[in-house]
Amino acid sequence: MLKNHFKTAWRSLRGNKFYSIINTCGLAFGLATAMLLLLWVQHERSYDRFHSDYQRTYKILAHFEANGQDMVWEGVPGPLSVYAQSIPRVESIVRVYSEYDQVLANADRSKVLDGFVAACVDSTFLTVFDFELLQGNRTAPFPNNNSVVVTQSTARKFFGDGDAMGKVLQFRGDNFTVAGVLRDFPDNSSLVCDALFPMGYYAQQFTANGGNGDWKTIDADLGNYAFHTYVKLQEGTDPIDAEQDFTAAYDKARNGESDTRYGLQSLASLHLVGPDGNDASARMVRIFLIIAILVLAIAAINYINLSTARALVRAREVGIRKVVGASRRQLFFQFIVETTLLFCFALAIAIGLILALLPVYNLIAGKQLHFSFADTDIWKVVGYSAVGTLLSASIYPALLLSDFRPLQVLKGKITSGIGTTLFRKILVVFQFSISTVLIVATLVIGKQLDYIRKLDLGYNKDYVFTVPLPDAVSGHIDALKNELNSQQGITGISLTDIYDLSNHESSTSDLEWSGKPTNSQVIINQAVIDQHFIPTVGIQLLEGRNFSGTPADSNLYIVNEAAVKEMGLTPPYVGQPISFHSRAGTIIGVVRDFNFQSLKKKIEPLLFFRWWNGNMLYVRTSAQAAQQAIAAVEKQYKQYAGDIPFSYSFLDKQFEAKYQADQRAGLLFNIFAGIAIFISCLGLLGLSTYTVRQRVKEIGIRKVLGASVGNIVGLLSKGSIQLVLVSIIMGTPIAWWTMNTWLEDFAYRIDVEWWMFAVAGSAAVVIALLTVSWQAIRAALANPVESLRDE
Repeated sequence: MLKNHFKTAWRSLRGNKFYSIINTCGLAFGLATAMLLLLWVQHERSYDRFHSDYQRTYKILAHFEANGQDMVWEGVPGPLSVYAQSIPRVESIVRVYSEYDQVLANADRSKVLDGFVAACVDSTFLTVFDFELLQGNRTAPFPNNNSVVVTQSTARKFFGDGDAMGKVLQFRGDNFTVAGVLRDFPDNSSLVCDALFPMGYYAQQFTANGGNGDWKTIDADLGNYAFHTYVKLQEGTDPIDAEQDFTAAYDKARNGESDTRYGLQSLASLHLVGPDGNDASARMVRIFLIIAILVLAIAAINYINLSTARALVRAREVGIRKVVGASRRQLFFQFIVETTLLFCFALAIAIGLILALLPVYNLIAGKQLHFSFADTDIWKVVGYSAVGTLLSASIYPALLLSDFRPLQVLKGKITSGIGTTLFRKILVVFQFSISTVLIVATLVIGKQLDYIRKLDLGYNKDYVFTVPLPDAVSGHIDALKNELNSQQGITGISLTDIYDLSNHESSTSDLEWSGKPTNSQVIINQAVIDQHFIPTVGIQLLEGRNFSGTPADSNLYIVNEAAVKEMGLTPPYVGQPISFHSRAGTIIGVVRDFNFQSLKKKIEPLLFFRWWNGNMLYVRTSAQAAQQAIAAVEKQYKQYAGDIPFSYSFLDKQFEAKYQADQRAGLLFNIFAGIAIFISCLGLLGLSTYTVRQRVKEIGIRKVLGASVGNIVGLLSKGSIQLVLVSIIMGTPIAWWTMNTWLEDFAYRIDVEWWMFAVAGSAAVVIALLTVSWQAIRAALANPVESLRDE
C-alpha cells in the first residue's frame, strides 16, 4: 500500500511540474534559511557550555552605588580568592589577569612575535574550566613561577611540529619553560588566551614594584579591581548565598566601611548578557530564532496556499477515487505521502544550499560554523526544522483534499466543510504582516547603524593611527618625537596610556573636591596624556587651557563636561582645587564631552592628568601621506625597539571593529528578511492562482461582454491588495514596538519615524502587485472561448 502511495505521489508531482517546482523551491529556501539561522542561534547559545560544570560556575562581579546609579565592574580585588578558602559553598576559584597584544619570543629570539593574549592565572584554572590539556599536569600546571602553558597554535608558531614541552619562551625579558600544551580554546569560549602564566609570577612583579600603597601583595590589595575571577560552587549551592558570603567577607576586611556588594553571573550567560544585565545580544539571538520560526511558518503557509489553490484541479480526481472505493483515510495518507515526497526533495535541496552557501555565510556572520552529518547537534537543527514544517504543511491540505464529497464534485459543485477561503486569507495576512515588520526593521536597523557610523564623536578619528611602544622605545621618546615632528605628512604626535580611544576603561573613585557631599561616590575614568593629545585627536577645549609640557603639569588636571556635572561644580570651573589619588591639584581646563566608550553608554566622567608618560603613540597624518608617515614611524621605532615587532592601528578601524558584530547582524537580518519576503510572495502567488482558477468562467464572460484587460487585472488584484493593506495595519504597531525595544540598547539612537512605515507599506503593496499582476494579466489575456467551452 505504501509503495502504491509513493508511485501515485510521484506521478502527481511529475504531472504538475510548475506547482511542484514552486512548492519545492519555497520549502527548500525556507528550510535552508531557517537552518542557517538556527545554526547561528545554536552557536551563540553554546558559549561556555562545553564545560561539564558550567551550571554551577560563575563570574564574580562588583556592584556599588556611584554617579547616582548602580555600577558594575567585571574585575574584583585579588583577596576574594583568599576569602573563598573559608567559604564552604565554594568548591574552587580562579583569578585571571589578561593582557592583550603581547610580545613573545623563543629562547634565542630568532622568532619574536606579537599579538598574543597572555594571562596570569591561579593553578586552579584547569579545575574550574574543562579546557583540554594535551600535555602537562592538570592539577598542578605550573611547577614554578617561571613556567608557562601554551596553546597548540602558540607552540606551533615557535617550535613547529616538534615537542614544545621543556622549551623556553621569553615574556617581558624573563624566560619561561613550557610546562603544558592546551588544545586551542574553542571558538565558543568567552575566555580565550594564547599563553597562561602563573599568578605567582604576577604577584612577584606586583610586590617588586612596590605594591599598591599600603598593600604590598595581591592577596592583601583591596583597592585593585584588576582580576576577572571565576568560582565553581558546591553541588546544590544557591548562588545568592555565595554572593552574601563574598560580600560579608569583603565588608569585614574593610571594617564595615564598604558599600560594595558582590554578585555572581552564570558562566553560560557571559557571552549574551553584559555585566550590568544588558541583554541586547541575547535579544538579538531571540529575534533571529523568531525569524527562523517565522520563515518555516511562511514556507509551510506557502505550501498550504499552493496546495489548496490546486484543490479545484484535483477535486475530480478525489471524487473519482471515492466513487471507486477509496476511503477518506486512504486519501488522507495519499496526500501526506505526496507532501512527504516533495518535502524530501526540498530538504535535500536545502542541505545542498547550506553546504554551498556556508563559507559565504561564515564570512558575513564572522563565525566558523560547520555542517557535519556526524554532529548530533546538526541533526537536532535539521530534525526540528524538518518535522515541524512537514507537520504544519501537510495536515491541512490533506484534510481539505480528502474531504471533498464525490457527488458534488462530479456535478461541478465543490464544497468543503472547512472555511478554506477565509483561512487562506488569514494566512496571507499573517505572511504580509511579517513582511511589513521585516521591512520596517530593515529600514530602522540600517538607519541606526548608519547613524552610529556618522555620529559626531567629539573628536576626529580620521587619519590618526596608534603605535604601542615597548619600554625600549619609551625611554627615547623625546628623540623619537623630535625626529617625527620634522617629517612631512605628520601633523601631530602625542603620547598617552589610552590603548583604544573607542573603548577606554580605567576608572577610580579616588577623587575629592571642596563641597563633596558626605558618602558621595563618583567613579571617574582616568587617562594619562601629554600636551599634544588634545590637538592631535581634535578634542575641543571649552574652558581654560591645555597642559604646558612642564613639570608643573603634575599637579594640574583637565576634566570633561560630564565630570564637572557629576561633581556638582559651579562655573567657573578653572582654578577649582581637587585631590586625585591623594595628590592635591587644580583644574586648568574643561573639554567638550566626547565618546571614549561604547555608544551604547552615556558619556562618563573623565579626568586627564600628567604624572608619567604613557606607552601609546598617537600620530595624525593625511590620506595622501599615510603610508609615508607609517614608514617614518616604523623606521624610528626599529631604531630603538630591536627585534620587537612594529604594529599600528587606525582609530577609525578600531571604532568600526567595536560595531562589527552589530553591522554583521544587521546585514544578516537584511538578507534573511529579503528571503522571508520572497517566500511570502510565493504564498500570495498561490492565492492569486486559486482566485484566477475559481473565476475563470467569470473572466471569460466579462471579456465577451467587453471588459478590458485593465478592468480584469484590477478586479483580480483588488482582493489581494485589500489583504495586504490589512497586513500593513496589523504589522505596523508590532514593528513600532519591536524596533523601539531594540533601540533601547543605544544611548545614541534615531527615532522611529512615520515615513518608515509609509515606505514599508508602499513596498509591501508594490511587491504584492508585482506578484499578483502576473497571474491576473495572464488570465485577462486568455482566450474566453477556452474558458467557456468547458460546459
